[in-house]
This record gives sequence, C-alpha cells and structure tokens, in this order.
Amino acid sequence: MLPVTGEYRERLVATLRDLVRIDTTNPPGNEMACVAYLQPLLTQAGVETRVVETAPGRGNLIARVRGSGAERPLMLMGHLDVVAAGEQGWKYPPFEGVVDGEYLWGRGSTDNKQMIAISAMILMALSQARVPLSRDVVFAATADEEHSGRWGMGWLARHDPEIQNVACAINEGGGDALQVGDRLFYTCQTAEKGICRTVWTARSASGHASRPRADMSTIQLAGALSRLGDGYLGGRVIDTMRSALIGIAEAFSRNRAARVSQMLEQGAIERALSEAGFSAAEASRHRALFYDTVSPTVLRAGGTDRLNVIPDKAEAYLDGRLLPGETSRGFIARLQLLAGEHVTVELYDDDYSPGQESPPDSAMMRTIRAVIGDQCSGAEVIPWQCAGSTDAKHLIPRGVPVYGFIPSMPVPEGGEGGGAHAVNERLWLENLYFGYRVLYDVVTRFCAAA
Repeated sequence: MLPVTGEYRERLVATLRDLVRIDTTNPPGNEMACVAYLQPLLTQAGVETRVVETAPGRGNLIARVRGSGAERPLMLMGHLDVVAAGEQGWKYPPFEGVVDGEYLWGRGSTDNKQMIAISAMILMALSQARVPLSRDVVFAATADEEHSGRWGMGWLARHDPEIQNVACAINEGGGDALQVGDRLFYTCQTAEKGICRTVWTARSASGHASRPRADMSTIQLAGALSRLGDGYLGGRVIDTMRSALIGIAEAFSRNRAARVSQMLEQGAIERALSEAGFSAAEASRHRALFYDTVSPTVLRAGGTDRLNVIPDKAEAYLDGRLLPGETSRGFIARLQLLAGEHVTVELYDDDYSPGQESPPDSAMMRTIRAVIGDQCSGAEVIPWQCAGSTDAKHLIPRGVPVYGFIPSMPVPEGGEGGGAHAVNERLWLENLYFGYRVLYDVVTRFCAAA
C-alpha cells in the first residue's frame, strides 16, 4: 500500500480545492472546465487520457493506466457536475474551496469531487510508481449525473466500448460509517432504488365556488392522495438488505442473526430492524430501503386570480422510488387502485428508471472487506442500498456491476450536517486522506499482477 505522505496529502487537498472552485452547477454543467483542468495533471504523470464532449460544454474525461490485460479493466467513476448552491446560509462562498481547520468547504466537496480528486491521484500514483497490474485501471470523470446522466455516463454506457468492457466499477453512494450498538460497519452500495414519477389528474365541471359539490376536482384529488397514507407501499426485502441486516446481527451473535432472518421471512421488517440493533430513530431513517415509496411534491388547481371558481382540473405530481424488481407498469397499476376511478394516474414525462442491484457477494466485495479488515480493526463491511439513484443505473443493466464505496470515517462531533446537496457542504480532510488510502489499496489488490 502506498503511504499517504505529506506530498500526497497536499496534492489531494489542492486538487479538490481547485475542482470545487470550478463552478459546474447543473444546469448548465460546464464540465469541460473541469476536464481542461484534470487532463494535463494526468497526462504529465504519464496517464493516457481522452476527452468525450457529448454536447457543447458537457465534458467527460476517460483516463487509463494499463496493466497486462490478463483480466478485464476496473473502473473508478465520479461526476463533475454539482447541484445549485443558492446564495443564503453559507459560511463561506460555495465555490471558493476554503480550507478552514480540518474541513474543506464548498459545493461538490462531498458530492462528488472528492471522488474525482481521489481517483485522479490513484491513477497518477499507479503510473508514476509503475505498479504491475493484471488489468487496466480506467477512470471516468463524467457530466450530468445530477440531471439523469444523459450527457455523461448515460451516453458513454450506450456508445463507448471502453466503458462497456470494464469488469466492474467503483462509484459514489456508499462507504459511510454505520454505528450499530458498539460495532462499526462500512456500507458498500450494491443496490439503488429506481424512479417513477407520476401525474394524478382529477376532472369535474367548473362552477361558482359558492356552491361546493362532492365531485369537485380538488376534493376528488385530495381524497385519492389521502389513501396513500404515509407513502410506504408494501414491504419487500431485496438480497442486498437481507445480507446487510443478517450481517449486522451476526456480528453480535448467531442467534440474533437467526431471529432477524426469520423476521424478514415473515415480512416483519420493522421488528427485524430493531432486532438487528437499530434504535427506533435509526430504523425509521432506514425504513425506505424496504418499501416502494411515493411522495406528493407538487399540487396544481385553479389560481389566485380565480379564487371564486371551482377548477375543472386538479393535478398532483408525485415522486416514486422503487425497489429493484418493480416496474413502472406494476407500480402505476398499484397507484391507480389507490387513486380510484375518478382520478387518472400516468407516468410523467417518461421519468422512469428501474431499481438496480449488483451481486452483494463478489470478488470486489471480498477485496473491500479484506482492505477494511486490515486498515480498520474491528470494522466490517456490509452491502447497502441507496434510497436515491446514481449513474450506476446506466451500467448495471448492461452487465457491469457497480459498487458504491467512498470510505468515510465517523466525523468528529459537530461536523455532521454538511453533506451532499446541503448548505455549508464540507469534507473532513481526514476522510479525503482515508478515502485515498483505502481505495488505493482496493485498486492495487483487485488489479494485482499474479
């Protein structure tokens, strides 16, 4: 394993700081500016690079360190775009990359430019040290993840043979430290939920608001939405979360693991979470990983200039999140049954992508477990699911397993709350060094020449 020397620490921080200072808010993205910064850093270190500009300004950088070719390549992947920062509430301007004490502040510092900096540094170290490898290491720094990936990994997965040929990929979405009782676990994201956004429409005759009726579009829509309850629809345990809960319970005792397994078989999800060792608050936070969910987020009917008019149409837009295995057709059919005959439920703007799952038992998972076992005494690795979605959705359906793993130690007290998409997004610098150290070890072990 390459030690994280003072030189590498300084280069990691400088690279991440420079990346944060490049405003790649999506839209419009402007990821080419980051590509223009990264490419010379890598080429000067002897790393092969090429640029794929899928639309004006939408840049993707593909870098490669070559091995013997005895095995298929490993890919490190990360996205260059960030969500909007807004102007209010930031301690420091979001695109200045300020280092204050133990933290680097700014939009993208945790989502996902730390992975970009770590991956670039790994390839530079592999090239400069001439590490013997059995497989190539590819690094894809891509555009547009925050808006579906159409101009980034979505395009590359469809059109780029170099991306299509990798054995597996390491992505964002996992690596979090999860404390259960007195045991520490690191998550590796092997699954993520899908998206199915719908529009619900109720219609009725218009009329004067002084004469309300039971069939008003607004009343019909409100009644339909009320039947959603808390938005958790059915319960189902995918392989990833079954392995996760049983693995957590087994760390305490075999008997506890057996009880958790039995509860999951019976569909007693909340009881299983509690038996595994989660507090009530923690179980509530993780509950969405066992259910298809739906949240009404936008309501439309009438207008403030027509307060005395019963609207002839009322609409609701709902954000649905699907477990792997559910389809848009099946999900919408379930919603339509809840909505009733007077409200129509339709897919909105073709906004559907299925949930995805990579094998929770694989050579990559075994490598990650071995590295964490060596570097973090007493900690264990469990597979995990993301309630949202990442660029993995473009690769898994094409046969490329994706593992979300950017390892992060528990942050010091008071350092919480500055994560992805948040105001005052910031990265504890010890986790930048830790992430590099662990991932360098994972890459070299997985790609080691025989």
